Amino acid sequence: MDSSSKGLPCKTLGKEKDFLHVSRLLISTSCRHTAPNQPSGHLFVFDLDKKALLRICDIIEPPYRDVDPNPRGGFRGLKGISIAGDRIAIANASTVFVYDRNWKPLAHFWHPSCAGIHDIFLMKEKVWVSSSRNDLLICLDFNGRIVSYLDIRCFPLIQNYSTHRLKPFMKPGDILDGKIDFRDPRTHDHTITDSMHINSLALFKDGSMLISCGLFRVVSDYALHKINHALKQTPFSESLPQLYRFYKKLFQSEKSNPFEAKSISKEKTYSLLLRVDWNGKAEPGLSLKGCAVPSHSIRILKDGSAIYLNTTTGEIIHFNPENYTIHSTTPIGKNFLRGGEQLADGTLVLGDNNHIIHFDLDERKILSKIMITEDPSEAVFDIHTLPDHFELPPESFQQLHKDKSPLLQR
Repeated sequence: MDSSSKGLPCKTLGKEKDFLHVSRLLISTSCRHTAPNQPSGHLFVFDLDKKALLRICDIIEPPYRDVDPNPRGGFRGLKGISIAGDRIAIANASTVFVYDRNWKPLAHFWHPSCAGIHDIFLMKEKVWVSSSRNDLLICLDFNGRIVSYLDIRCFPLIQNYSTHRLKPFMKPGDILDGKIDFRDPRTHDHTITDSMHINSLALFKDGSMLISCGLFRVVSDYALHKINHALKQTPFSESLPQLYRFYKKLFQSEKSNPFEAKSISKEKTYSLLLRVDWNGKAEPGLSLKGCAVPSHSIRILKDGSAIYLNTTTGEIIHFNPENYTIHSTTPIGKNFLRGGEQLADGTLVLGDNNHIIHFDLDERKILSKIMITEDPSEAVFDIHTLPDHFELPPESFQQLHKDKSPLLQR
């Protein structure tokens, strides 16, 4: 679809403010319930002024989708977007791609210790990546080498939010060497490895960063989950329900079934923000209790304040990132609030499943709500303004990388 297309019909709710300028938007999406041979997401270019979809781009699918049937999360779709100068980075669940302003490929890279990518932050010759699959925040260079990383489980304050001691999964050397390929879901049990769902980050000028533990699961029966994962690799996997009934009868336990990943969602959960300074010292920030799904999208605004999206309640939280005073909490989302960008005029664009919401934070008012795709199973993941001097992205990233396709396979 080229720039002359009228785009999809868009449903708009509310009255739009008359602003002088709103840039084009890059919107990454992820589709639920998609078969491994079907597209699991796209990159959209949307003109908010004209309310027109300028382009829909096919993405490069991440590996191992065929062995991860997770209908909601998993390894589907396109994830974070970040722009620095004349470079742009986009990521799927395991690979980061870097382009110039004309979308000429400059680099693409991955690391076995990095998977379940969510937000990314592009710098000169490196990219910070939130690796939700194993509670790591990783900085990669353009060759896929780990420059530095933060193992969130190593912070002492994290133990204050857990009923048992959270231990790192790997030694530092094993993380650097990629001993476990977290891109392959068969190598680990994500009900244990993804205990905090590290999914968003924001960097400050002083070198510190704000990190989102999107869904901090207080996991009991930790040892039983490990046994469960080990048994799944054996012919005894079909006997797990019987083993649980024996366990419950033997110990007269009323706990949830430890052999089902969904049991964790019944236990106490948080969303937690951490502030980490340049030398790795962490302090707690906001804590949101009773979250059923991860919270998303920390964004530092032009005035120095910040927002965080409580996806469970559909609320945007506006706060001071220095002392965590909450300025306002406004319910705006109806389905799945995720992704955010502040526009040149100071207003915000946020994702709510297959809609984008144009929001005036000062007046706490929804200016418009626009459906960008008619597929209700396709949801916004990230949003970024496309600078005026950038060309439109290619209609097919797979075609763009066709000569290097072997490098993109598992």
